[in-house]
Amino acid sequence: MHEDSLMDIHKPKPWHGWREFLREFGTIVLGVSVALAAEQGVEWYHWQGKVALAREQIAGEMALNFYSAINRVRSSHCVEERLDRLAAILDEGEKSGALSPVGDIGLPMQRPFRKGVWDSVVASQTAPHFPSLELQRLGIVYAQVQKSDEAATQEMEEWKILYGIVGPGRRLEPASAAVLRQTLSQARGSNRIITNASNQLFGRGRLLNLPLSAADRAMLEGGKQVKMTGAKPTVTTPIGYGICDPIGPVPATYGQGPISAMPSLLDAAVKAIPDFSGNTK
Repeated sequence: MHEDSLMDIHKPKPWHGWREFLREFGTIVLGVSVALAAEQGVEWYHWQGKVALAREQIAGEMALNFYSAINRVRSSHCVEERLDRLAAILDEGEKSGALSPVGDIGLPMQRPFRKGVWDSVVASQTAPHFPSLELQRLGIVYAQVQKSDEAATQEMEEWKILYGIVGPGRRLEPASAAVLRQTLSQARGSNRIITNASNQLFGRGRLLNLPLSAADRAMLEGGKQVKMTGAKPTVTTPIGYGICDPIGPVPATYGQGPISAMPSLLDAAVKAIPDFSGNTK
C-alpha cells in the first residue's frame, strides 16, 4: 500500500456542513454534562448522608444541653435565695466587725453545656451543606450554649471565693468584706446570665425540630421532675449540700471549698477505679 494511503487512515473525517458539526458538538457537550451531573449527584448524596448523621449527633448533644438548662432554670430561684442569705450574713458581719458561724453554703448545679459535636461538624466542613436557615439557627443556638458554658466556668470561680464565708466565725476585715461583696454581685450576674441563656436555648432549640430519640425525650421529661433537695452524694455526683437544701453544718475551720462531700467519698472513689489491664477474670 502507498505511504500516503496509510497516512490518510489516521486523518479525522471532515464534517459535511454545519448540521453535522453541531450534532457532533452537541453529543460531546451532552456527554460531558451527563458525566458532571452524575459526579455532582454522587457528591450531593455523600454530603446528604453526612448531614443526616450530623443532625442526629447534634440532637443527642443538644438533648444533654436542654437537660442542663432544665436543671438550671428549676434551681435558679434557690441560687438567688442563697445569695440573698449570704448578703445578709455579710451585712451583719460588716456592722459587727465579725462573721457569724456559717455552714456549707452549697453550689449552683454545675451540669456542663456541650458543643463538641458542633465543633466537629464545623471542622469537618459538613456545616455548609446544611440548609441555610437551619445552619443559621444552629449557629445562634450554639452561641447560647457557649455563653452558658463560659458563665458557668466563671461562676465556679466566684463560688470558690464565696466559700471564704464558711467557717466557725472570724473577724471581718474591710478588704475581705469588699471582695466578698463584689463577688456576690458577680455570682448573681452569672446565675442570671445562665438562666436567661437557658430559657433562650429552649425557645430557639424548638425551631430546629431536632430528631430527638425516645430516650432523649424521656430524659428531658424526667429532668422536669427531679427533686431539687435531698440528693445523696455519690462518687459520680459528689455534690455535697445542694443549693436548694438548707445551709449545711458549720465546719471547725476556715479554708473550706465546694463539693464538700468529696473527702468522705475518697475511699469509694479509689475502689471505683476501673481495671484497665484488659484482664476480665
